Amino acid sequence: MTSWMPIIDIGHTAVMLPAAGAIAVWLVSGRAWKLAMWWCLIFSAGLGLVALSKIGFLGWGLEIPALRFKALSGHAWRATAVIPVLFFVLLQRAPLRWRRVGVVLGMALSLGICALLVIFRFHTVSEVVASAVLGFAAGFTFIRISAILPALQIRSWAAPASVLAFALICGLKPSSINHRLVDVALFLSGRDHPYRWSRQVQVTMCAAHPPAAPALP
Repeated sequence: MTSWMPIIDIGHTAVMLPAAGAIAVWLVSGRAWKLAMWWCLIFSAGLGLVALSKIGFLGWGLEIPALRFKALSGHAWRATAVIPVLFFVLLQRAPLRWRRVGVVLGMALSLGICALLVIFRFHTVSEVVASAVLGFAAGFTFIRISAILPALQIRSWAAPASVLAFALICGLKPSSINHRLVDVALFLSGRDHPYRWSRQVQVTMCAAHPPAAPALP
């Protein structure tokens, strides 16, 4: 499994949140103000939905046993929502055929990450499928909206500005958001310890509230 972790970690908050920020900066640099706003709204709404599902499980143990569903997969949602859009945005100057190919490649890569999450039992099939459907819905909603709004005006400084945004957001350590979800869940539920699942997707109770939050891909 260790050799596959770098691929799985592409969907991690530490990578996808800076990537989403870089997309927003790229759009702003191209004076696509409305499109940038829509991207931020769509991405934020999706993140919020994932966070709510995790808080529900961590704080109250909310789940659907029949489907083996405990919470949405952040890795799967972020990968399917961000990667196809990233390819689509970067290929704005390319012919329509190549943009479509880029989106398909982005989908294939994100689906590969989803498959690894199931293979290595970080999440169940139902959790990954639900997350991927929501992620693709977010990405394609953005792509459809982009078709009815003014096209990007790619500037020479768009790439360095986006890279800088990526680096700055990385420096803010966005992965710490996962730890804060545990704190929020405990505060709202009044529990001392969060529910969690192991890599084998079994529900257990934390013996103590650890310094590092339970790993919830």
